Amino acid sequence: MTALPRHRLGRWAGDLALGFRLAVGGGRTSGTGITRLLLGTIGIGIAVTVLLFAASADHAISGREARKLAGVPESTPIAGVAPLTLHDGSTSFRGQRISVRYVHPGGPTSPTPPGLDRIPAPGEMVLSPALADLLRSEDGSLLRPRFAGPEIGTIGVPGLVNPDDLRAYVGADASLIGKPVYAFGSPSPRDGLDPGLLTLLLIGIVSLLAPVFVFVATSARVAGAERDQRLAALRLAGSDLPQVRRIAAAESLVTAACGLALGTGAFLALRQLTPSVRVRDGSLFAADIAPPWPLVAVVVLAVPALSVLSALAALRGTAIEPLGVVRRAKPVRRRLWWRLLPIVLGVLPLATLSLRDGSKLVTVAVATGVACLLIGVPAILPWLLERAVARFHGGRPPLQLAVRRLQLDSGTPARVVAGLAVVLAGAIALQSLLTGQAQALDPGPPPARTTTDLSLNADAQAGPAAVAALAKLPGLATPYLIRQVHLRGADPGRMESVSIADCATWRAVAGIEDCVDGAVYQDRSAGSTIHSGQSYVATYFDEQEREAGTWTVPAMVPSTRQGSYSSVMATPGAMTGLDLSQVWGSATVRVTSDDPDFAEHARNALAPFTWHTSLYLPTPLRQLSPTQQAYLAIRAGLLAAAVFTLLLAGVSLLVLGLEQVRERSRTIGMLAATGVPVRVLARSMVWQNAIPLALGIVIAVATGLGLSALGARLTGAAFTVDWLAVGVLSASAAALVLLVTAVTLPSLRGAARLASVRTE
Repeated sequence: MTALPRHRLGRWAGDLALGFRLAVGGGRTSGTGITRLLLGTIGIGIAVTVLLFAASADHAISGREARKLAGVPESTPIAGVAPLTLHDGSTSFRGQRISVRYVHPGGPTSPTPPGLDRIPAPGEMVLSPALADLLRSEDGSLLRPRFAGPEIGTIGVPGLVNPDDLRAYVGADASLIGKPVYAFGSPSPRDGLDPGLLTLLLIGIVSLLAPVFVFVATSARVAGAERDQRLAALRLAGSDLPQVRRIAAAESLVTAACGLALGTGAFLALRQLTPSVRVRDGSLFAADIAPPWPLVAVVVLAVPALSVLSALAALRGTAIEPLGVVRRAKPVRRRLWWRLLPIVLGVLPLATLSLRDGSKLVTVAVATGVACLLIGVPAILPWLLERAVARFHGGRPPLQLAVRRLQLDSGTPARVVAGLAVVLAGAIALQSLLTGQAQALDPGPPPARTTTDLSLNADAQAGPAAVAALAKLPGLATPYLIRQVHLRGADPGRMESVSIADCATWRAVAGIEDCVDGAVYQDRSAGSTIHSGQSYVATYFDEQEREAGTWTVPAMVPSTRQGSYSSVMATPGAMTGLDLSQVWGSATVRVTSDDPDFAEHARNALAPFTWHTSLYLPTPLRQLSPTQQAYLAIRAGLLAAAVFTLLLAGVSLLVLGLEQVRERSRTIGMLAATGVPVRVLARSMVWQNAIPLALGIVIAVATGLGLSALGARLTGAAFTVDWLAVGVLSASAAALVLLVTAVTLPSLRGAARLASVRTE
């Protein structure tokens, strides 16, 4: 490759240096240049912040998933490893679930749980930071009796899923009954997403990121009219057109570099707040928000490249000559064909391809199609605005001023609302797709709790003492423990259960007044398959299924159940041949107390029994499939990101609105000096933004509905339009533009002062 001559390199370096100087100090005063640079930097900086957070999403999700899998116990024996006995328990505190794991090492080679330096000795505790903070707080005084042992450390990040995890490891003695653990950690087989959810995720991500690139391109064209005037002055001084382009590129590079620095600083500062931001699956560690270096390089290279290309593209429509800028004359009519090209390129893959084959190439093509379709919104909006105002005549003075301004320059007002129109189009498409997917995947609200009664579980050793401890509390009825075993006969696919309790319990809960120890009672109306004289293998569950022995059913006495326990009710004397010493019992504790913390006092009363008992409020559970769980996670993430993108749109609109007023300050000052009232100028500003906004909403609604229809074709779901949501989103976009316009009115009044005319 032929090297450039040294004198040409020097000339290029001089042009770039001049561009750098003009970017900071260009204009009639240095303050003007700094204001121009500041506005462009803010716009690009906000976009860079969003891009860096978006680039960190996969790392954050994979990091949390890896920590979750790292705590999964493995019970497969490993040679040379003494198993760690682990009992998974839990407690609750005012609606917050607290995981409590009781551990006892089988030897010096027992595995240490992730996040711990060593296995705690009996009675010792290792707490998560969030649980330790809760115990030290004033509200935690009611929780401290359950964690009275010495705290020997804090669970590290590898042992926590989220910063707000409430988790504890408590050492136990050799009597601990649990499952043997030889290692911690489980492989993470990632199954592919359902095609419908993959389509939803792709459209959502692209819809939320496309406006960011629009804002970058728009911010790079801040103060375009002033730049053209400076470049015209350079042409008058002898610069040729290639020099002018290099100087303009250097100016945009300065703004992009400052925006990159501002966006990176804002990203580093805001990510420190992520532990305090809680979403559906919990908060994140600040270290989770770390974009991979390849994506960082893409952002660092793409933002300046997009800024330079946007600035050079703006010069193509403007003839910069030594005696002025031709753009002040009637502008050349915009062409339509190339503006329709992104829309056509976007529709083709979405209308012809399918994600069901799982091809990565098809996935990339679909994502590209969504991006092209959304890019068509800011591409076609200036052309449509130009045609809409070209033949408009008449009206009141504010409207005439606004229309005349739009006729002379429809590009700048269109750019002000273009980014918001893209956000609106993506939000409408996302809302419609979510509505369509919700019919099949949304489980609805969780069922409401129908009782305030407590559920008690206790092993055979601690059961009587636990019942006595609860009986001392006011507002709690005496609980009756009932144990249960499962019977497995000749048919392994069919199991029946037997409830076991003493006669005092059966008299109280089942009304069996003539109960005798050694008898078995059966409610034959329940259709039980257990028959007298048959033998069954009795099993129970304690971390895993265990056998209690073989039981031959004696003669059973007919009876009628009055509760929800098994149809076969046995007394301990009838269970000969079975080892029931490790079978836990359960009971419902009737609550008559009005104290909202009655459950906390009951749990504290059982605290001395550690892992031997548990007490909780029965909560109806929703059984969600993996696809439903993925849908809920995707919906929560996309809606949270949509709110953030909408805030970005508002800030970017404010930056562009202030720049629009500043760029027109001379014209506004002249109009005010000739007697035009400020209120007329303010109303013209409202009209100047309202007309492009109305057209932008029309294009956004059409694009959003078209995108959702194509997305429904990809997912195979029904195309559903939530017109209420469309109306609310459109009204929100309109309100946002009007709010930004109202915020810019003070700067408009400042530009209309006579003193500002003298500075011009």
